[in-house]
Amino acid sequence: MKDLARLLSFLRPAFSQVALSVLAGVATISAGVGLLGTSAYLIAAAALHPSIADLQVAIVGVRFFGISRGVFRYFERLVSHSVNLKVLAGIRVWFYQAIEPLAPARLQSIHSGDLLQRAMGDIETLENFYVRCVSPLAVALITGGLASWFLGTIFPPLSGVLAAGLALNGIALPALMFVFSKRNARKLTQARAESSAGMVEFIQNLGVVQVFGGQKAALARVMHGTDLHTNRVLANRVMDAASDGIALLISNLTLLGVLWWMIPAVDSGTVSGVLLAVAALVTLASFEGVTPLPLAAQQLNASLEAARRLFDLAQPGARAVLSGQALLPDRAPDRLAVQQVSFAYPEDDAPVLNDVSFTLERGQKIAVVGPSGAGKTSLINLMLRFWHPDAGKISLDGHDISMLDEDWLRRQYGVVSPTSSIFNASLRENLLLARPQARVEELVDALHKAQLGSWYESLPKGLETWLGEQGAHISAGESQRIAMARLILQNPPFMLLDEPTANLDPANAASTLRVLMSLSANSGILLITQDLLHLEGMDQILLLEKGRITERGTYCELVSQKGRFALLVDMQSDELLMAA
Repeated sequence: MKDLARLLSFLRPAFSQVALSVLAGVATISAGVGLLGTSAYLIAAAALHPSIADLQVAIVGVRFFGISRGVFRYFERLVSHSVNLKVLAGIRVWFYQAIEPLAPARLQSIHSGDLLQRAMGDIETLENFYVRCVSPLAVALITGGLASWFLGTIFPPLSGVLAAGLALNGIALPALMFVFSKRNARKLTQARAESSAGMVEFIQNLGVVQVFGGQKAALARVMHGTDLHTNRVLANRVMDAASDGIALLISNLTLLGVLWWMIPAVDSGTVSGVLLAVAALVTLASFEGVTPLPLAAQQLNASLEAARRLFDLAQPGARAVLSGQALLPDRAPDRLAVQQVSFAYPEDDAPVLNDVSFTLERGQKIAVVGPSGAGKTSLINLMLRFWHPDAGKISLDGHDISMLDEDWLRRQYGVVSPTSSIFNASLRENLLLARPQARVEELVDALHKAQLGSWYESLPKGLETWLGEQGAHISAGESQRIAMARLILQNPPFMLLDEPTANLDPANAASTLRVLMSLSANSGILLITQDLLHLEGMDQILLLEKGRITERGTYCELVSQKGRFALLVDMQSDELLMAA
């Protein structure tokens, strides 16, 4: 019920249109009932050869109801689908706003295909919630009551007979379908998510699969997931067919009940025989309002299951950061402080960082070195507030970053990582991500500073060159240097460089690193690297091992101490000599 209440809350901004749509639906069903009832009266009365004047009202009524039914149906579809599209748009915006603060921390444990299914398939499932669940129920209640009242005016016992039939078809049968389809709806949603996840994984790793000759096994897994989904859909279709048959049986039994009560009354002269045809056709026409409800019960189960998946992912308790007060400083910060920070990922017991402290000011350069798994990248994730420290705090100019506005906070950082994201767009659009108002001259200058000048000049389409999905049309080194060009355009107060030269050859790596270091006059630079041979210009070097800072100092100080850092430098120098 909680999920249903949250779903209904999305209808609140469009309440007036929802009400208008329900009224249009009631008018449509009423026009249909009126058309059949008036037609029955006209045919039955005409069989008695009355004066044409006695039939004028019925003739006009047939024309009115015949025309108005089409008009009302069109208007009802227009309004209901307009409401539906607006509600879906609102749900999509809400979902993005809900999960955006969770990225990437909360989303790392969710398969990309499953996330895609939630963002696309589950939200699309909700398009049936209003059109096939909420609106038909309201329309059925109103039209069913009106039809029962109308038959009661013809012959009072008919009101109860019709109401009973409509209740069976509109309440009992949908309730039965809701119970029986609940389990299948959950399995259908799960099968659809697993099928989507399997297909995305198969496509993303198709190259690797082909290299190792695993196409058949991978395809078999995809087909297995597809078969499970198909079987669940088929089970729904079987229930649809069964409910349609039962609904038809109930409507015909209701008609028999109406005739059972009506015929003796006609025989006794209590009711006019002309009204017998009217009562019969009005009874059948009245079931148009309740016919969609068994399917609506199935759709409700599917909608609730889809909503549960969305709400589970976007629930406030799942946020990986503190909400706090959104402080918005009026100037760029000068000092980044990490104070006794400890952190462990939720699924791990061992801490990734343990009592880490240092201070970085604008104009300074600090390098964090250490073996893989030491916690270097986790440190950057904490600074970006993708995660929150378990102990200690990170602050900008004395303000705890958990209390700062997220957008403002992340604008203070420029980040380059070994796997920089390149979007399926032009070179220009990828660069403008850093500074949307940048001029062409500034874009080109940034490319030259990032050591991409000769590459750019060789491009026939220049800035309009299409880079492909994740930079498929360019090399890994070019992707990383485009990320550096973004950093140069952004010119942030602090630069977080996580292995910025990992995909470059030694010569290009050294020259590119020199360019980045030259920007430190206006920015503080935190460099994460395993290259220990080009750190002479750093103001401070931190050796991070098993989440702890075990050594700190300048390059000369650490080498002269003959400690762990000096040993690693010697080992790396020997490896370089052997490679040469």
